[in-house]
Amino acid sequence: MQVALCSTEAVPFAKTGGMADVVGALPRALKTQGVECMVIMPFYSSLLEKGYDFKLVKGGLNVPMNDYQEEFYDLLECNHQGIRFLFIKNDNFFNRNHIYGTPRGDYRDNPIRFGFFCKAILAALEELNLAPDIIHLNDYHCALVSLYLHQIRSLNLPGKEFFDQTATVFTIHNLAYQGIYGRQVLDMIGVGQQYFSMDRLEFYGSVNFMKGGIIFSDKITTVSPTYSREILTPRYGEKLEGILKSRKKDLTGIVNGIDYSLWDPENDNSLCTNYGRDDLKGKDQCKKHLLNNYFNHGSSRAPLVGVVSRLSAQKGMDLIGQSLDKIIGMGFFMVVLGTGDHSYQKLLQDYQAKYKGNLSVNITYSDNLARLIYSGCDMFLMPSKYEPCGLGQLISLRYGTVPVVRDTGGLSDTIKAVGNQQDVADGGTGFKFGEYSSSHMLKALKTALSFYGNKSLWKKIMANGMKCDFSWKASALSYKKLYISIKK
Repeated sequence: MQVALCSTEAVPFAKTGGMADVVGALPRALKTQGVECMVIMPFYSSLLEKGYDFKLVKGGLNVPMNDYQEEFYDLLECNHQGIRFLFIKNDNFFNRNHIYGTPRGDYRDNPIRFGFFCKAILAALEELNLAPDIIHLNDYHCALVSLYLHQIRSLNLPGKEFFDQTATVFTIHNLAYQGIYGRQVLDMIGVGQQYFSMDRLEFYGSVNFMKGGIIFSDKITTVSPTYSREILTPRYGEKLEGILKSRKKDLTGIVNGIDYSLWDPENDNSLCTNYGRDDLKGKDQCKKHLLNNYFNHGSSRAPLVGVVSRLSAQKGMDLIGQSLDKIIGMGFFMVVLGTGDHSYQKLLQDYQAKYKGNLSVNITYSDNLARLIYSGCDMFLMPSKYEPCGLGQLISLRYGTVPVVRDTGGLSDTIKAVGNQQDVADGGTGFKFGEYSSSHMLKALKTALSFYGNKSLWKKIMANGMKCDFSWKASALSYKKLYISIKK
């Protein structure tokens, strides 16, 4: 079986969020399941600085965008860890400093950029005589591939026979980002005004790319079972719950995995001391290292809680902001790493000035510091308003750092709640709260604090988490079964 995995980002080439980790890791996991998988993504100018060996496959290829305009592109490739990556190179659209836009906002021509990318995916596959069994699309940037295939088939256009046996899977990583643009973009990207209707792309007077992916793809997935159910409701459906309900039988939730070759406290070179489930002494040294370098404390028996997150309302930053006085008052040390909304950055920095020595706020992106937090903290806080899957809690489990999370989306599916000693004996891995409020979050932290005081119980919770298997093996098997179900 051949799969073409399409995305605007993939580790190690380009990343702004968790989707890049998924697209970078899933192909290798699928390969172990006997699925041949390639990745197709744009070629960004920043890739030239990364030192990878890119080879020109074909140059000067063209994509008709509409009745009056065509765009040209080069097709490059790079083999990385046994996976073939194909790159669509068009300097007009992708020779920029950022993937989606600047800090001031998205690029104004994003609908044209992504429309071109979707057309170029199909053109490149046909040019290379590669007709995959499955084209697997990720988020709204790739959603129009399914629509263009629908056009080819319904209008009997060139390529109909070539893609006759090709099916599409559309993965929603975050329903909040849908690609909503003005009606005029339809003509610019060669879709046509006939697609501006309620049962197609029309969305409250605008055009919605993600809606197109939901309607025209053969199967739809989200990145956790709970999130796949949540988005069928008005609370989480982002005004697409109706169309999602109409595709409910084709909707599946598959939890993301993490790459244990990259996230492993026994072999992580970023740590001052490595450790594993059977010998946690190194974790104590990691905590001392973190305290000494970011709090000027040589050691402390006080619990250290970490946050590695985008600083946004979705991630529960308002709850943290409302609760910091009480969190510090309960005896916690806290370290925060991330960037995001200016208001939350300033709020956290103001609190850092107030609680110097107890709160470390780091407004930056740092893979090294993230690893120090995952390894050196006692607890990991994720109070998300909604969380399609989440990777932070999976990494923290691997590093023996106990998650305290809101009971939503992928956090619900991956954390087994602890409320009493029997829960620990039954394999409990963390602490949950349901209602989205600072009082309920503080109650969960207070419960965690009570267990933290019992070192034997706490080590058992840590060990339970470190035993969990959230590698890509199980996720890849679920995707393979999904692919096979389409082709039957």
